[in-house]
Formats: sequence, structure tokens, C-alpha cells
Amino acid sequence: MSRKEDILEASRELFNEKGTQSSTTNHIAKAMDISPGNLHYHYKNREEIVRLLYIQMRKETTPPADKIPKNLASLREHEKLVIKIRWEYRFFFKEMLSLFARDAELEELYIKDNIAHRRRIRQVLNNLIVGEELSISDEEDIDFLVDSISLSWQFYSSLLHTLGQELDATTIHNVIKYTRSAMKPYLTKKGN
Repeated sequence: MSRKEDILEASRELFNEKGTQSSTTNHIAKAMDISPGNLHYHYKNREEIVRLLYIQMRKETTPPADKIPKNLASLREHEKLVIKIRWEYRFFFKEMLSLFARDAELEELYIKDNIAHRRRIRQVLNNLIVGEELSISDEEDIDFLVDSISLSWQFYSSLLHTLGQELDATTIHNVIKYTRSAMKPYLTKKGN
């Protein structure tokens, strides 16, 4: 790994452990046993590091167009991958809105990506409808299901936090239950 990659990895671990508010570039440098100047040689500030970690996470979780799940089995496999990666970047979803308040560039990037992600969820649902694993004919119901799935995945850690529950490597998998429950009324015999 290069020094830049090492800094990103150390930052991700520190952000997950202590949060971004409590992890300045000085804390990151100290955790790596390098000087703050050495860290700033590679990255201007914490916001740049967070932004690059977000981009890295998005690349790892976004399938190319030809790999978008076409059936429930491939969707389940994709969910397992996304859960693993989301756990590795859990700080982002725990702090998403406060990160946007500190970095308008990150917020703009996320909004653009989220709109594209919404289209991918819609495409997955369309694939399941074409494959006769889901039966939904009302466009408004499809949009509602897309938004329900999106809300579950984006704000699950916030939900747990507001219920006084901890997000851990086990409970993070429960978000899949929300997706499956939202889809359940529309599953066909083939989809069950």
C-alpha cells in the first residue's frame, strides 16, 4: 500500500472507532506515527479524506450496469457484499448529515450518487418484475418501494441510534430484513 492508501485506511479505522468529529488530522497522523506535515503533504484536510473514503466506498458498492441484480438470488448476494462494505465505512452513515453540514462538496456528490442509486434500485425492481419474482403494476407503488428500500439502507444506523441500540457487525445485517419486508407483499410464488 502507498502512504496515501495507508492514511485513508488509518483514517477509516479511526473514524469508525471515534467518529469524525473526534478525529482531526493530528489524531490521524499520531495514529500512524507520522508528522501532521507528512499527512498534509498528501491530504489538505479531514474533509478531503472523508470525501475520498466516500468515493472509495461508493465504488466498492456500485455494480457496473451489466452486474445489476437480475433476480432475487443475485440481489441477496449483492446485499451481502454491501453489508460488509457498509460495516467497513459505518462512520459515514452514522454521521452522514453532519458530514454534509461540514462539506458541501461531499453533499453535492452524495446527492448525485443517490439519485443514480435510486435509478439502480428501480432497475433491480424492474428486473424482478420482468423475471416474474415481483408483481407490481402501479408506478406509484414501485416508487414507494424504491424509496422504502433506500430509506432503510441509508438511515438504518440512525434508527438504531435513536432507539438506544448499538450498531454492530451482527445487527447491521438486520437492514436486509427491512428490504425483504418491504418487498414481501409484492413477491410472486416464483419469488418466494
